[in-house]
This record gives sequence, structure tokens and C-alpha cells, in this order.
Amino acid sequence: MTKDRFYDNTRVSAYKRCPRYFYYRHIKDWAREGTSPPLVFGSSWHEAMDVVWELLSQNKHDHEDVAKAAWLKFNDKWTEEGMTPWEEMDDEEQRRLGARTPMVALEMLYEYIDQRQKILCSEDFELISIEQPFAVPLDPTDESLFYVGRLDKVFRWRGKVLGGEHKTTSSYKRGEPPFRSSFLDSFSPNSQVDGYIHALHMLYGEDAKGIWVDAALVHKTEHSGFAWVPVERQFSQLDSWLNETLTWIEKLENDKTLLQEGSGDKSYLPSFPKNTNNCMDYAGCPYLELCKMWPNPENKDTPLGYKEEHWSPFEKLELAKLGYEEEEDA
Repeated sequence: MTKDRFYDNTRVSAYKRCPRYFYYRHIKDWAREGTSPPLVFGSSWHEAMDVVWELLSQNKHDHEDVAKAAWLKFNDKWTEEGMTPWEEMDDEEQRRLGARTPMVALEMLYEYIDQRQKILCSEDFELISIEQPFAVPLDPTDESLFYVGRLDKVFRWRGKVLGGEHKTTSSYKRGEPPFRSSFLDSFSPNSQVDGYIHALHMLYGEDAKGIWVDAALVHKTEHSGFAWVPVERQFSQLDSWLNETLTWIEKLENDKTLLQEGSGDKSYLPSFPKNTNNCMDYAGCPYLELCKMWPNPENKDTPLGYKEEHWSPFEKLELAKLGYEEEEDA
């Protein structure tokens, strides 16, 4: 019996960025050692948002208490990810982190609650779910293929179902909204947002309208920078996203098949080719030096500075609870 195959935006985007990058990260399971303050701050902010949305939507909690409860959740995630607790940070570490510190997050939370209460406490607002995992079919001719992910929030606003996606950025400009246009424009087109809109339509049918990106500015002195970025798609646009996603997955699976056929005895890796146009994008590829060293890394051990860290959307989303079975080579 064919087992289900699950693809999320993380893995598909990694392959689109560079097939060799995908190979290192999702076949070899190699990740850079150490922590990334922007990623930790973003994930901690997500945890805080879960508290804010749940409590604020009940419209029966003091806003000071909401902010404090959310900040405690932020700090729990912050330290869980290996960051120094705020009260133990020295001046040098605070300077190194810049705006991405728990105290800046606290200031942001007060401002966020003040701005978002108009919607989250409104009679027109209904919170449907928080951190909702999904697995929706991608191909009507292939019942084993699923697109998976997690919607930060699902809510009903004035009769329509919307998905909410929290995004933090340091992309600041003076004015209103205080975000650079390159950041605001990055959500259209955007494969993650398009995929989530596809999932929303599959889950909620005609009631589904689109995604509201909940943008939050991370800045040392400007703590009130927030904006909604509504994103809607016509069905023809979603069909285009679906076709492109299936095309990338087909290429990815062809590369996996080629790899399984045997390539350890070759002087080069005949699958997962390098996309050298992207070597210096995204602040530089973490595998650049490995590509310079090894034409064929297939039989190499984990190098210094890297750790084995398997990314499994099946495990991350706990899809077993939804009745699915993990593919054998996930």
C-alpha cells in the first residue's frame, strides 16, 4: 500500500531555492550549529500572539494582564531556544541583539494590544482556531500526495473566514505604515501565502476569503509598527500555484529517485544540482563552503560547525493525530 507523502512550504521552497541546498538540509539533515536571533525572536513572538489572541478575543481580561501573560510565553520560548534570559544579559549581548530582545517585545505587546483590540474584541470577530495544522490533497489523481502546514490563526470577520499569519521584520522606513515596500510587496506573489489560501479554501469552502498577514516591526525605538496586509487570490491564481507546486515536487521526487539509484561511487553528485545564482542570496548560503569542497558529498560525515537535525512536517504538525501515516523515507 502506498503511504502518504507530505510536502510543506519549507521543503518545497528549499528545493526551489537550490536543489543542492535541499539535499544538504533535508536529505543529509545538516543544519548550522548555533541559534539565529531573528528566528528565535519570531518564534517567540508567535507564542506570545497565541496568548494575546485567545485572551483578547474573550473580551473579559485586563489588557495589562494579557500583555504580561503573553510576555511570559515569549520568554518561555526565548529561553527554550537557548537564548539568555533578559535578567541575565550583559550590555554586550544586548548591543549584539539590537532590537530583538524580550524587553522590546514587551513594549511591542503593549502597543499591539492597544491597536488590535478594536478587531479582536469586536462583535464581528470570532476566533476559530489557533495553530491549526492541515493536510489537504494536491492532486486529484494521486490520493497519497498532500500539502501540509499550520495556519497561525483562523478567524471569522464579518461573515468571512480568514487565515492570520504573524510576521516580524526589521524592515523599517519612516512614515505610515513603517515598513519598506519590499517587505509589504513580498506577500504577493508568495508561495507560502498562496498555499495557505489554497488550504483555507479546501477546509472552509465558499466562506474562505484569504489571508491577513499580521506584520510587526521590530525596532529599538519604534514599538507601534503594525499593519494588516490582506491577501486574496482568484481561483485561476490558485490553480497556477497548484500547477507550479506539483511541477517542483515532481522534479524533487525525480532527484530523490536518481539519488536512490546510486551515486556514491561517482566523482560528482548526478542529482540535486546546484543553483549557483543563489549562493549569495538570503545573506549567503550556509552550505557554500561544502559545495566548494565536495563535488559529491554523498558519503561524507557531518562536518564541523553542523549538526544533524531532521525536519519532518509530519512530526512538526503531529499529523498522526489527524489519522495520517508517515512516508517511509520522510
